Amino acid sequence: MLVIVTDPLLDRLARFDGRAFHPVGAGSVDAEVVHVFAHGWQPGYRVTERLLATTDGVSALPAWDPRLVDPRGRPLIADYLPLLEALTALGPGHAVLCYSWLDESATDADIVQAFRSRRATQVNGRRLAAAVQLAVSRPGSTTGPPTGSPGSWPRPRVHLIGHSHGSAVVTHAAVSMTRPPAHLTLLDAPEDPISRLGGASDLIDLVLPRLRPGRARGTPFVDSYASAFGRPYHRRPGLEAVVDVLLGVPLVLSRDPIVAINAAHLYPVDWYARSVRAVAGLEPGRHRRHAAAVGYGWSPLTGDDPTRLLSWYHAPLPQRPLVLRRHLGEPLARGTRRLLTRLGRAVPVRRRPVDPRLEVTGKAPVAATVVRAQPGEQLIEFDLELRGTSGSETIELDLDGVPAFLALAAHPVPGSGRYLMLADGPPGEHLVTMRLSGAAGTARARMVNLRLVTLSPVVRSFTVTRTATTVFAAGAISGGVLTAVAGAGLASLIRRWPWRWPWRAGSQPRAR
Repeated sequence: MLVIVTDPLLDRLARFDGRAFHPVGAGSVDAEVVHVFAHGWQPGYRVTERLLATTDGVSALPAWDPRLVDPRGRPLIADYLPLLEALTALGPGHAVLCYSWLDESATDADIVQAFRSRRATQVNGRRLAAAVQLAVSRPGSTTGPPTGSPGSWPRPRVHLIGHSHGSAVVTHAAVSMTRPPAHLTLLDAPEDPISRLGGASDLIDLVLPRLRPGRARGTPFVDSYASAFGRPYHRRPGLEAVVDVLLGVPLVLSRDPIVAINAAHLYPVDWYARSVRAVAGLEPGRHRRHAAAVGYGWSPLTGDDPTRLLSWYHAPLPQRPLVLRRHLGEPLARGTRRLLTRLGRAVPVRRRPVDPRLEVTGKAPVAATVVRAQPGEQLIEFDLELRGTSGSETIELDLDGVPAFLALAAHPVPGSGRYLMLADGPPGEHLVTMRLSGAAGTARARMVNLRLVTLSPVVRSFTVTRTATTVFAAGAISGGVLTAVAGAGLASLIRRWPWRWPWRAGSQPRAR
Protein backbone atom coordinates (compact mmCIF):
# COMPACT_ATOMS: atom_id res chain seq x y z
CA MET A 1 0.00 0.00 0.00
CA LEU A 2 1.37 3.42 -1.01
CA VAL A 3 1.40 5.95 1.80
CA ILE A 4 1.18 9.56 0.59
CA VAL A 5 3.13 11.93 2.79
CA THR A 6 2.56 15.62 2.16
CA ASP A 7 5.34 18.18 2.28
CA PRO A 8 5.29 22.01 2.05
CA LEU A 9 7.41 21.76 -1.09
CA LEU A 10 4.97 19.33 -2.67
CA ASP A 11 2.12 21.78 -2.07
CA ARG A 12 3.58 23.79 -4.95
CA LEU A 13 3.17 20.84 -7.32
CA ALA A 14 -0.03 19.53 -8.87
CA ARG A 15 -0.62 16.67 -11.27
CA PHE A 16 -2.79 17.42 -14.30
CA ASP A 17 -4.86 14.59 -15.76
CA GLY A 18 -6.29 16.47 -18.72
CA ARG A 19 -9.27 17.89 -16.83
CA ALA A 20 -8.27 18.85 -13.30
CA PHE A 21 -5.29 19.38 -10.99
CA HIS A 22 -4.61 16.94 -8.14
CA PRO A 23 -2.26 17.06 -5.13
CA VAL A 24 1.09 15.34 -5.36
CA GLY A 25 2.45 13.22 -2.54
CA ALA A 26 5.94 11.92 -1.87
CA GLY A 27 6.63 8.91 -4.06
CA SER A 28 3.30 9.20 -5.85
CA VAL A 29 4.67 9.82 -9.37
CA ASP A 30 5.87 6.62 -11.01
CA ALA A 31 5.48 7.36 -14.75
CA GLU A 32 8.19 6.60 -17.26
CA VAL A 33 8.40 10.27 -18.35
CA VAL A 34 7.61 13.21 -16.08
CA HIS A 35 6.91 16.62 -17.64
CA VAL A 36 7.13 19.58 -15.27
CA PHE A 37 5.93 23.05 -16.30
CA ALA A 38 6.74 26.31 -14.50
CA HIS A 39 4.89 29.56 -15.26
CA GLY A 40 6.50 32.98 -15.36
CA TRP A 41 5.94 36.49 -14.07
CA GLN A 42 2.29 37.29 -13.27
CA PRO A 43 1.76 41.07 -13.15
CA GLY A 44 -1.52 42.30 -11.73
CA TYR A 45 -2.27 39.30 -9.50
CA ARG A 46 -0.46 40.29 -6.29
CA VAL A 47 -3.43 41.76 -4.41
CA THR A 48 -5.84 39.03 -5.51
CA GLU A 49 -3.43 36.23 -4.58
CA ARG A 50 -2.71 37.70 -1.15
CA LEU A 51 -6.40 38.33 -0.45
CA LEU A 52 -7.50 34.81 -1.37
CA ALA A 53 -4.56 33.19 0.44
CA THR A 54 -5.32 35.15 3.62
CA THR A 55 -9.03 34.31 3.36
CA ASP A 56 -8.29 30.60 2.90
CA GLY A 57 -5.72 30.59 5.71
CA VAL A 58 -2.89 29.30 3.51
CA SER A 59 0.58 30.65 2.89
CA ALA A 60 0.27 30.69 -0.91
CA LEU A 61 -2.42 30.26 -3.52
CA PRO A 62 -1.62 27.95 -6.49
CA ALA A 63 -1.65 29.33 -10.01
CA TRP A 64 -4.36 26.84 -11.05
CA ASP A 65 -6.95 28.20 -8.60
CA PRO A 66 -10.02 29.03 -10.75
CA ARG A 67 -10.69 32.22 -8.77
CA LEU A 68 -7.59 33.83 -10.27
CA VAL A 69 -8.98 35.62 -13.31
CA ASP A 70 -7.98 38.67 -15.34
CA PRO A 71 -10.27 41.72 -15.86
CA ARG A 72 -11.93 39.90 -18.76
CA GLY A 73 -12.78 36.91 -16.53
CA ARG A 74 -10.23 34.57 -18.13
CA PRO A 75 -8.47 32.22 -15.65
CA LEU A 76 -4.74 32.66 -15.20
CA ILE A 77 -4.04 29.00 -15.95
CA ALA A 78 -5.88 29.23 -19.30
CA ASP A 79 -2.71 30.52 -20.98
CA TYR A 80 -0.96 27.23 -20.23
CA LEU A 81 -3.77 24.68 -20.52
CA PRO A 82 -3.14 23.93 -24.25
CA LEU A 83 0.38 22.76 -23.45
CA LEU A 84 -0.63 20.80 -20.35
CA GLU A 85 -3.45 19.09 -22.24
CA ALA A 86 -1.15 18.22 -25.13
CA LEU A 87 1.41 16.63 -22.80
CA THR A 88 -1.33 14.62 -21.11
CA ALA A 89 -2.42 13.29 -24.51
CA LEU A 90 0.96 11.58 -24.95
CA GLY A 91 -0.37 8.60 -22.99
CA PRO A 92 -0.44 6.94 -19.57
CA GLY A 93 3.34 6.64 -19.47
CA HIS A 94 3.62 10.43 -19.18
CA ALA A 95 2.93 12.33 -15.96
CA VAL A 96 2.27 16.07 -16.24
CA LEU A 97 3.12 18.25 -13.24
CA CYS A 98 2.65 21.99 -12.81
CA TYR A 99 4.76 24.05 -10.42
CA SER A 100 3.32 27.19 -8.81
CA TRP A 101 5.32 30.06 -7.39
CA LEU A 102 2.57 32.63 -7.78
CA ASP A 103 3.08 34.00 -4.28
CA GLU A 104 6.48 35.35 -5.37
CA SER A 105 5.97 35.93 -9.10
CA ALA A 106 2.73 37.92 -8.76
CA THR A 107 3.29 41.68 -8.63
CA ASP A 108 1.40 44.86 -9.33
CA ALA A 109 0.62 45.56 -13.00
CA ASP A 110 3.74 47.66 -13.47
CA ILE A 111 6.60 46.76 -15.79
CA VAL A 112 9.23 48.02 -13.35
CA GLN A 113 8.12 45.33 -10.88
CA ALA A 114 9.45 42.50 -13.07
CA PHE A 115 12.71 42.37 -11.12
CA ARG A 116 10.79 41.14 -8.05
CA SER A 117 9.69 38.06 -9.94
CA ARG A 118 13.10 37.46 -11.48
CA ARG A 119 15.00 37.58 -8.18
CA ALA A 120 12.70 34.85 -6.78
CA THR A 121 13.66 32.40 -9.53
CA GLN A 122 16.78 31.11 -7.74
CA VAL A 123 15.09 29.76 -4.64
CA ASN A 124 12.08 28.49 -6.58
CA GLY A 125 14.36 26.54 -8.87
CA ARG A 126 15.82 24.82 -5.82
CA ARG A 127 12.32 24.21 -4.41
CA LEU A 128 11.23 22.72 -7.72
CA ALA A 129 14.22 20.38 -7.82
CA ALA A 130 13.53 19.20 -4.27
CA ALA A 131 9.79 18.78 -4.92
CA VAL A 132 10.29 16.74 -8.10
CA GLN A 133 12.81 14.47 -6.40
CA LEU A 134 10.41 13.93 -3.50
CA ALA A 135 7.55 13.17 -5.90
CA VAL A 136 9.49 10.56 -7.90
CA SER A 137 11.25 8.96 -4.93
CA ARG A 138 10.93 5.22 -4.48
CA PRO A 139 7.48 4.35 -3.06
CA GLY A 140 7.65 3.68 0.65
CA SER A 141 10.77 5.79 1.15
CA THR A 142 9.71 9.31 2.11
CA THR A 143 12.47 10.33 4.49
CA GLY A 144 15.54 9.50 2.46
CA PRO A 145 16.93 8.77 -0.97
CA PRO A 146 15.94 5.60 -2.84
CA THR A 147 17.56 2.43 -1.61
CA GLY A 148 18.27 -0.90 -3.22
CA SER A 149 19.71 -1.64 -6.63
CA PRO A 150 19.09 0.92 -9.41
CA GLY A 151 16.87 -1.55 -11.24
CA SER A 152 14.59 -2.15 -8.26
CA TRP A 153 12.92 1.27 -8.32
CA PRO A 154 11.64 3.50 -11.12
CA ARG A 155 13.96 6.17 -12.50
CA PRO A 156 11.71 8.37 -14.62
CA ARG A 157 13.14 10.66 -17.25
CA VAL A 158 12.32 14.27 -16.41
CA HIS A 159 11.38 17.01 -18.87
CA LEU A 160 11.49 20.54 -17.41
CA ILE A 161 9.60 23.29 -19.29
CA GLY A 162 9.58 26.96 -18.31
CA HIS A 163 7.98 30.05 -19.79
CA SER A 164 9.37 33.55 -19.29
CA HIS A 165 10.84 33.74 -15.76
CA GLY A 166 9.79 30.11 -15.39
CA SER A 167 12.70 29.37 -17.74
CA ALA A 168 15.06 30.61 -15.04
CA VAL A 169 13.21 28.51 -12.44
CA VAL A 170 13.60 25.28 -14.41
CA THR A 171 17.24 26.10 -15.22
CA HIS A 172 18.12 26.54 -11.55
CA ALA A 173 16.19 23.33 -10.87
CA ALA A 174 18.03 21.38 -13.58
CA VAL A 175 21.50 22.09 -12.16
CA SER A 176 20.29 21.38 -8.60
CA MET A 177 18.89 17.89 -9.18
CA THR A 178 20.89 14.87 -8.12
CA ARG A 179 20.11 13.34 -11.51
CA PRO A 180 19.94 15.97 -14.31
CA PRO A 181 16.79 16.11 -16.44
CA ALA A 182 16.79 14.43 -19.82
CA HIS A 183 15.33 17.50 -21.53
CA LEU A 184 15.15 21.19 -20.66
CA THR A 185 12.86 23.48 -22.70
CA LEU A 186 12.94 27.28 -22.47
CA LEU A 187 10.00 29.28 -23.86
CA ASP A 188 10.85 32.93 -24.61
CA ALA A 189 13.29 33.33 -21.75
CA PRO A 190 13.80 37.12 -21.44
CA GLU A 191 17.40 37.96 -22.36
CA ASP A 192 17.12 40.90 -24.78
CA PRO A 193 18.47 44.42 -24.02
CA ILE A 194 15.03 45.67 -22.99
CA SER A 195 14.77 42.91 -20.37
CA ARG A 196 18.26 43.63 -19.11
CA LEU A 197 17.56 47.35 -18.86
CA GLY A 198 14.43 46.68 -16.82
CA GLY A 199 16.12 44.19 -14.48
CA ALA A 200 13.90 41.39 -15.79
CA SER A 201 16.51 39.37 -17.67
CA ASP A 202 16.85 35.69 -16.68
CA LEU A 203 20.66 35.79 -17.06
CA ILE A 204 20.66 32.00 -17.29
CA ASP A 205 23.66 32.05 -19.60
CA LEU A 206 25.51 32.20 -16.27
CA VAL A 207 23.97 28.93 -15.11
CA LEU A 208 23.28 26.82 -18.22
CA PRO A 209 26.96 25.90 -18.78
CA ARG A 210 26.94 24.25 -15.34
CA LEU A 211 24.39 21.77 -16.71
CA ARG A 212 26.77 20.80 -19.55
CA PRO A 213 24.13 20.54 -22.29
CA GLY A 214 24.79 18.00 -25.00
CA ARG A 215 23.35 16.11 -27.94
CA ALA A 216 24.74 12.67 -27.13
CA ARG A 217 22.74 10.00 -25.37
CA GLY A 218 22.67 10.45 -21.62
CA THR A 219 23.44 14.19 -21.66
CA PRO A 220 20.84 16.91 -20.90
CA PHE A 221 19.29 18.22 -24.10
CA VAL A 222 18.38 21.93 -24.11
CA ASP A 223 16.23 23.77 -26.66
CA SER A 224 15.06 27.38 -26.54
CA TYR A 225 12.21 29.12 -28.40
CA ALA A 226 12.21 32.92 -28.73
CA SER A 227 9.40 35.18 -29.90
CA ALA A 228 9.41 38.54 -28.08
CA PHE A 229 12.20 38.79 -25.49
CA GLY A 230 14.34 35.71 -26.09
CA ARG A 231 17.83 35.60 -27.56
CA PRO A 232 19.92 32.66 -28.88
CA TYR A 233 22.15 30.82 -26.44
CA HIS A 234 24.16 28.54 -28.74
CA ARG A 235 26.83 31.19 -29.40
CA ARG A 236 27.73 31.48 -25.74
CA PRO A 237 30.78 29.52 -24.53
CA GLY A 238 29.75 26.15 -23.18
CA LEU A 239 26.30 26.27 -24.82
CA GLU A 240 27.18 25.16 -28.35
CA ALA A 241 24.84 22.15 -28.05
CA VAL A 242 21.73 24.26 -27.35
CA VAL A 243 19.15 24.32 -30.17
CA ASP A 244 17.66 27.80 -30.68
CA VAL A 245 14.44 28.50 -32.60
CA LEU A 246 13.20 31.96 -33.58
CA LEU A 247 9.43 31.89 -34.02
CA GLY A 248 7.50 34.12 -36.40
CA VAL A 249 4.61 35.53 -34.38
CA PRO A 250 1.18 35.90 -36.01
CA LEU A 251 -0.09 39.47 -36.30
CA VAL A 252 -2.31 40.53 -33.39
CA LEU A 253 -4.50 43.58 -34.01
CA SER A 254 -5.26 45.44 -30.80
CA ARG A 255 -5.49 49.05 -29.67
CA ASP A 256 -3.72 48.04 -26.47
CA PRO A 257 0.00 47.39 -27.16
CA ILE A 258 0.26 45.35 -23.96
CA VAL A 259 -2.18 42.81 -25.41
CA ALA A 260 -0.07 42.43 -28.56
CA ILE A 261 3.18 42.10 -26.61
CA ASN A 262 1.67 39.55 -24.24
CA ALA A 263 0.32 37.52 -27.16
CA ALA A 264 3.78 37.45 -28.76
CA HIS A 265 5.37 36.49 -25.44
CA LEU A 266 2.93 33.60 -24.92
CA TYR A 267 3.12 32.35 -28.49
CA PRO A 268 5.94 29.81 -27.81
CA VAL A 269 3.65 28.05 -25.32
CA ASP A 270 1.02 27.50 -28.01
CA TRP A 271 3.65 26.61 -30.61
CA TYR A 272 5.25 23.97 -28.43
CA ALA A 273 1.83 22.57 -27.53
CA ARG A 274 1.16 22.15 -31.24
CA SER A 275 4.40 20.23 -31.71
CA VAL A 276 3.42 17.94 -28.80
CA ARG A 277 -0.03 17.36 -30.31
CA ALA A 278 1.61 16.44 -33.60
CA VAL A 279 3.69 13.75 -31.87
CA ALA A 280 0.53 12.50 -30.17
CA GLY A 281 -1.19 12.34 -33.58
CA LEU A 282 -3.69 15.10 -32.80
CA GLU A 283 -2.57 17.66 -35.39
CA PRO A 284 -4.06 17.75 -38.91
CA GLY A 285 -2.25 15.61 -41.44
CA ARG A 286 -0.67 18.55 -43.27
CA HIS A 287 1.13 19.58 -40.07
CA ARG A 288 1.98 16.13 -38.81
CA ARG A 289 4.57 15.50 -41.53
CA HIS A 290 6.60 18.57 -40.57
CA ALA A 291 6.16 18.18 -36.81
CA ALA A 292 7.57 14.68 -36.67
CA ALA A 293 11.02 16.16 -36.10
CA VAL A 294 10.52 19.66 -34.66
CA GLY A 295 9.83 20.94 -31.16
CA TYR A 296 8.92 18.04 -28.92
CA GLY A 297 9.32 15.80 -31.97
CA TRP A 298 13.12 16.08 -31.78
CA SER A 299 13.26 15.48 -28.03
CA PRO A 300 15.35 12.48 -26.93
CA LEU A 301 12.27 11.46 -24.91
CA THR A 302 10.62 10.50 -28.22
CA GLY A 303 13.57 8.34 -29.28
CA ASP A 304 14.87 10.94 -31.74
CA ASP A 305 18.58 11.61 -32.26
CA PRO A 306 19.36 15.29 -31.47
CA THR A 307 22.87 15.00 -32.91
CA ARG A 308 21.42 15.55 -36.39
CA LEU A 309 20.04 18.99 -35.48
CA LEU A 310 21.39 22.38 -36.42
CA SER A 311 21.98 25.06 -33.81
CA TRP A 312 19.61 27.74 -35.10
CA TYR A 313 16.22 27.56 -36.81
CA HIS A 314 13.42 29.98 -37.56
CA ALA A 315 9.75 29.67 -38.50
CA PRO A 316 9.23 32.23 -41.29
CA LEU A 317 5.54 31.46 -41.98
CA PRO A 318 3.12 31.89 -39.04
CA GLN A 319 0.40 30.19 -41.09
CA ARG A 320 2.66 27.10 -41.27
CA PRO A 321 4.27 27.31 -37.83
CA LEU A 322 5.72 23.78 -37.73
CA VAL A 323 7.79 24.34 -40.87
CA LEU A 324 11.25 25.34 -39.64
CA ARG A 325 14.10 26.62 -41.79
CA ARG A 326 17.79 27.02 -41.24
CA HIS A 327 18.37 30.45 -39.77
CA LEU A 328 20.45 32.83 -41.85
CA GLY A 329 23.02 32.98 -39.09
CA GLU A 330 23.35 29.20 -38.92
CA PRO A 331 26.20 28.80 -41.49
CA LEU A 332 28.24 31.23 -39.43
CA ALA A 333 27.20 29.48 -36.25
CA ARG A 334 28.20 26.09 -37.62
CA GLY A 335 31.50 27.44 -38.90
CA THR A 336 32.36 29.03 -35.59
CA ARG A 337 31.11 26.22 -33.35
CA ARG A 338 34.55 24.73 -32.94
CA LEU A 339 36.04 28.18 -32.41
CA LEU A 340 33.46 28.99 -29.75
CA THR A 341 34.20 25.71 -28.02
CA ARG A 342 37.87 26.62 -27.91
CA LEU A 343 37.10 30.14 -26.75
CA GLY A 344 34.85 28.76 -24.04
CA ARG A 345 37.76 26.68 -22.81
CA ALA A 346 40.23 29.50 -23.25
CA VAL A 347 38.20 32.19 -21.49
CA PRO A 348 39.51 32.21 -17.93
CA VAL A 349 36.83 31.41 -15.39
CA ARG A 350 38.42 33.06 -12.41
CA ARG A 351 37.65 31.76 -8.92
CA ARG A 352 38.78 33.85 -5.99
CA PRO A 353 38.70 32.09 -2.61
CA VAL A 354 37.29 34.05 0.31
CA ASP A 355 37.71 33.40 4.01
CA PRO A 356 34.17 33.38 5.46
CA ARG A 357 32.58 30.06 6.35
CA LEU A 358 29.30 29.27 8.03
CA GLU A 359 28.30 26.51 10.41
CA VAL A 360 24.85 25.76 11.83
CA THR A 361 23.66 23.07 14.21
CA GLY A 362 20.43 21.92 15.77
CA LYS A 363 21.14 24.13 18.78
CA ALA A 364 22.38 27.15 16.78
CA PRO A 365 20.37 26.91 13.54
CA VAL A 366 21.16 30.37 12.11
CA ALA A 367 24.46 31.94 11.07
CA ALA A 368 25.50 34.81 8.81
CA THR A 369 28.59 36.30 7.22
CA VAL A 370 29.58 39.08 4.84
CA VAL A 371 31.16 38.39 1.44
CA ARG A 372 32.94 41.25 -0.34
CA ALA A 373 32.62 41.01 -4.11
CA GLN A 374 34.82 42.80 -6.62
CA PRO A 375 33.58 44.28 -9.93
CA GLY A 376 32.77 41.56 -12.48
CA GLU A 377 32.25 38.73 -9.98
CA GLN A 378 28.92 37.07 -10.69
CA LEU A 379 28.62 33.86 -8.64
CA ILE A 380 29.41 32.64 -5.16
CA GLU A 381 30.33 28.95 -5.26
CA PHE A 382 30.57 26.87 -2.11
CA ASP A 383 30.66 23.36 -0.70
CA LEU A 384 28.23 21.88 1.82
CA GLU A 385 29.24 19.45 4.55
CA LEU A 386 26.51 17.57 6.43
CA ARG A 387 27.08 15.46 9.54
CA GLY A 388 24.76 13.65 11.88
CA THR A 389 21.70 14.29 9.74
CA SER A 390 18.66 12.01 9.59
CA GLY A 391 17.54 13.00 6.08
CA SER A 392 14.69 15.27 7.20
CA GLU A 393 16.79 18.45 7.54
CA THR A 394 16.54 21.47 5.23
CA ILE A 395 19.37 23.92 4.54
CA GLU A 396 18.43 27.41 3.34
CA LEU A 397 20.57 30.33 2.20
CA ASP A 398 19.56 33.98 1.81
CA LEU A 399 21.51 36.54 -0.17
CA ASP A 400 21.07 40.11 1.04
CA GLY A 401 17.87 39.07 2.78
CA VAL A 402 16.35 37.38 -0.29
CA PRO A 403 15.91 33.57 -0.24
CA ALA A 404 18.19 32.07 -2.90
CA PHE A 405 19.08 28.45 -2.08
CA LEU A 406 17.43 25.39 -0.56
CA ALA A 407 18.66 21.82 -0.16
CA LEU A 408 17.28 18.68 1.48
CA ALA A 409 19.62 16.43 3.41
CA ALA A 410 17.88 13.45 1.79
CA HIS A 411 18.67 14.77 -1.71
CA PRO A 412 22.07 16.53 -1.64
CA VAL A 413 22.58 19.21 -4.26
CA PRO A 414 25.44 18.39 -6.66
CA GLY A 415 28.34 20.76 -7.25
CA SER A 416 26.64 22.24 -10.31
CA GLY A 417 23.86 23.63 -8.11
CA ARG A 418 25.90 24.95 -5.18
CA TYR A 419 26.06 28.64 -6.07
CA LEU A 420 24.43 32.03 -5.45
CA MET A 421 24.00 34.50 -8.31
CA LEU A 422 25.50 37.98 -8.01
CA ALA A 423 24.88 38.83 -11.65
CA ASP A 424 22.74 41.91 -11.03
CA GLY A 425 24.20 42.85 -7.69
CA PRO A 426 26.72 45.67 -7.27
CA PRO A 427 30.25 44.97 -6.06
CA GLY A 428 30.84 45.41 -2.37
CA GLU A 429 29.45 43.72 0.71
CA HIS A 430 26.78 41.00 0.47
CA LEU A 431 25.12 39.34 3.44
CA VAL A 432 24.85 35.54 3.29
CA THR A 433 22.54 33.94 5.87
CA MET A 434 22.36 30.19 6.52
CA ARG A 435 19.55 28.32 8.31
CA LEU A 436 19.09 24.71 9.35
CA SER A 437 15.55 23.51 10.04
CA GLY A 438 14.06 20.19 11.08
CA ALA A 439 17.33 19.15 12.69
CA ALA A 440 18.05 17.04 15.72
CA GLY A 441 20.63 18.07 18.28
CA THR A 442 23.44 16.15 16.58
CA ALA A 443 22.87 17.54 13.07
CA ARG A 444 25.53 19.87 11.71
CA ALA A 445 25.89 21.68 8.39
CA ARG A 446 28.84 23.72 7.17
CA MET A 447 29.23 26.06 4.21
CA VAL A 448 32.93 26.00 3.28
CA ASN A 449 35.33 26.72 0.42
CA LEU A 450 33.58 29.88 -0.74
CA ARG A 451 34.74 31.13 -4.15
CA LEU A 452 33.75 34.25 -6.06
CA VAL A 453 33.48 33.44 -9.76
CA THR A 454 34.07 35.78 -12.70
CA LEU A 455 32.72 34.85 -16.13
CA SER A 456 34.11 37.61 -18.34
CA PRO A 457 31.82 37.29 -21.42
CA VAL A 458 28.58 37.67 -19.44
CA VAL A 459 26.81 41.03 -19.26
CA ARG A 460 25.15 42.00 -16.01
CA SER A 461 21.50 42.95 -15.76
CA PHE A 462 20.16 46.19 -14.33
CA THR A 463 18.53 46.88 -11.03
CA VAL A 464 15.78 49.48 -10.69
CA THR A 465 18.32 51.99 -9.36
CA ARG A 466 20.73 51.40 -12.21
CA THR A 467 17.91 51.61 -14.73
CA ALA A 468 16.70 54.93 -13.35
CA THR A 469 20.27 56.30 -13.29
CA THR A 470 20.92 55.13 -16.84
CA VAL A 471 17.66 56.60 -18.17
CA PHE A 472 18.33 59.90 -16.39
CA ALA A 473 21.91 60.05 -17.68
CA ALA A 474 20.83 59.15 -21.21
CA GLY A 475 18.11 61.80 -21.11
CA ALA A 476 20.50 64.41 -19.76
CA ILE A 477 23.15 63.61 -22.37
CA SER A 478 20.73 63.50 -25.29
CA GLY A 479 18.96 66.66 -24.07
CA GLY A 480 22.28 68.47 -23.75
CA VAL A 481 23.38 67.40 -27.22
CA LEU A 482 20.05 68.45 -28.78
CA THR A 483 20.17 71.79 -26.95
CA ALA A 484 23.71 72.42 -28.20
CA VAL A 485 22.74 71.51 -31.76
CA ALA A 486 19.65 73.73 -31.64
CA GLY A 487 21.68 76.61 -30.20
CA ALA A 488 24.37 76.24 -32.84
CA GLY A 489 21.74 76.19 -35.59
CA LEU A 490 20.05 79.30 -34.24
CA ALA A 491 23.36 81.14 -33.98
CA SER A 492 24.20 80.20 -37.56
CA LEU A 493 20.81 81.45 -38.74
CA ILE A 494 21.34 84.80 -37.05
CA ARG A 495 24.78 85.19 -38.63
CA ARG A 496 23.55 84.31 -42.12
CA TRP A 497 20.52 86.64 -42.18
CA PRO A 498 21.27 89.61 -39.92
CA TRP A 499 18.79 91.84 -41.75
CA ARG A 500 15.94 89.81 -40.33
CA TRP A 501 16.88 90.80 -36.80
CA PRO A 502 16.69 94.60 -36.56
CA TRP A 503 16.93 94.53 -32.79
CA ARG A 504 20.52 93.33 -32.92
CA ALA A 505 22.99 95.75 -31.45
CA GLY A 506 24.29 98.22 -34.01
CA SER A 507 21.76 97.35 -36.68
CA GLN A 508 19.63 99.97 -38.46
CA PRO A 509 16.32 99.45 -40.22
CA ARG A 510 16.45 99.70 -43.98
CA ALA A 511 15.10 102.91 -45.53
CA ARG A 512 11.97 102.53 -47.63
